[in-house]
Amino acid sequence: MTSVRVFLLFFITTLLLSSCATILGGKKNTIKINAGSPEQAQVYLDGKYIGDTPFKKRISKYDLQEGSTIEIRKDDYISMSYEVIRNPHILYVGMDILLGVIPLVIDVADGNIYRPNTRNIHYELKPLKTIKKANISGEENKKK
Repeated sequence: MTSVRVFLLFFITTLLLSSCATILGGKKNTIKINAGSPEQAQVYLDGKYIGDTPFKKRISKYDLQEGSTIEIRKDDYISMSYEVIRNPHILYVGMDILLGVIPLVIDVADGNIYRPNTRNIHYELKPLKTIKKANISGEENKKK
């Protein structure tokens, strides 16, 4: 009889201290960069190379944080940067509210309720030559 009580106490405690985002969210988030122009651009997360475009990659949620920078680079092109913003995941919020206040508080406190905005990044890098030509033309017009 004692072991049944211990099991029930453990089960109830587990239910109360766990929450949807903590259980379902996992330890990684996805970065998905669609094909853009130019192809095969290099992608960096906070200055660390993570792959060439296009790609879809799972990154540790500890590496992909609010304020992280995703930069897309290619030689002879102007780089583009995206700041990672994390927003509450509506499905997790709804499920936590249905389960009670405690799961919602736990998910907010441990940050698992938030998901980064890195699911579908589109990019279009501008060539440096076009910018240089535009500057030269602008300087020639000023001289006239």
